[in-house]
Amino acid sequence: MYFGRERSERIHEHLRSVAATVGLEMQQRDVIINSRRALGAAEFARERERFDEMHHALFKAHWEGTGKLEDVDDLVRIGSSLGLDAGELRTSIEEDRYADVIDENRRIASSVGINAIPAHIFGRRYLVLGAQPYEALKEVVDRLQESQ
Repeated sequence: MYFGRERSERIHEHLRSVAATVGLEMQQRDVIINSRRALGAAEFARERERFDEMHHALFKAHWEGTGKLEDVDDLVRIGSSLGLDAGELRTSIEEDRYADVIDENRRIASSVGINAIPAHIFGRRYLVLGAQPYEALKEVVDRLQESQ
């Protein structure tokens, strides 16, 4: 979807300010990456109870421009910096070990209408797709609170 230069700049500025609240410094990317390898690396970390750290490190590397999440070497560097075994991680990515898990997660997401990133489900009732302004998310939360 094309928003025009002025609105796009406002959207990016808003995203940068939101990212800053969780310690990320967002840099605008010129390309859209294939995140499948990063998803596999995250699943590897999940099995070793390091998912939260890996998830944050992957976001940080992507948005701050310090890593290429489609690149095996960068994923191994990120994972090993968290104490994950570099050799095992590399092998799991290169073998696409988590393909079935990734495909199943995508299938489940599609079955409930999720076809965009980010996607948020509130109270198992409301699905909000794409980057939204604070006001839109607050409205959903307010509706949930009213219905309780």
